[in-house]
Amino acid sequence: MRLRIILLLILSHFLCDFILQNEKILRLRFSEDMSNNLKGNAVHSLIHFFVMFLIMGLFGYSYYFKIILYIAVFHFIIDEIKTLVIKFKKSLENNILLFLLDQLLHMIVIPVVVCDLSLNKALDSIYEVIKLYPDGINVVDRYIIISIVFILCTWGAGIFIMKYIKSRNLNGYAHLMDKGFIIVKKSSDVNSGARNGGFIIGILERIFILIGISIGQPSMIGFVLTAKSIARFKKLDDDSFVEYFIIGTFISFIIAIIGGIIINTLNVIPIIK
Repeated sequence: MRLRIILLLILSHFLCDFILQNEKILRLRFSEDMSNNLKGNAVHSLIHFFVMFLIMGLFGYSYYFKIILYIAVFHFIIDEIKTLVIKFKKSLENNILLFLLDQLLHMIVIPVVVCDLSLNKALDSIYEVIKLYPDGINVVDRYIIISIVFILCTWGAGIFIMKYIKSRNLNGYAHLMDKGFIIVKKSSDVNSGARNGGFIIGILERIFILIGISIGQPSMIGFVLTAKSIARFKKLDDDSFVEYFIIGTFISFIIAIIGGIIINTLNVIPIIK
């Protein structure tokens, strides 16, 4: 039961952080006004609270109200610290290490709170899961894990790649950003298509790869790469675009392949031969 509670809370976290967090909330969280920062982080944490309560309630665990409340409070504290760090050093807004550290802290808080605020108990629970994986995990928990992997490999990976590309693109201007200058970097890759088209295409390509690996058909990856190269053919003459295209594509493929392998090891999706 403890494993399922942890998994459901992790699922809720990624759902709220990667899918339900819109641009309005992000603008509030990282605005120059301190009151807006507090408001944005409070709204974001409340969304986490209600989504956790809803998902836990669907599985009959709504009586874990205290745990849900503690996690929401810790979430607010971690996010507020991150906001203050970025206000102090603006160039860290798209920093990959800060992004990963933020997510890691949230992932540590969830099992620790579930395990009576004991880090040792949390580590023991994680060790037990690893030792019994996958045979010691029941079918319902396996589908929850698949849902977590799906969100991580689609929306989560998209946000990670976007931040990584932005951090590389603006790396040389970090000192100016920290002094309050607004940096506008020209790029030949002007998005004149659908709004967030690249982000959506990335999600779709990773879904395709996840499905291909999960059903034992890795050859499907070649189709994705071919289709993507044809779509961007005219822009491949631009050296700077090609660099970011290759970097983003390889990161996207690696994450999706790893996710597909994890799903495949859970043995709940039929293999097509």
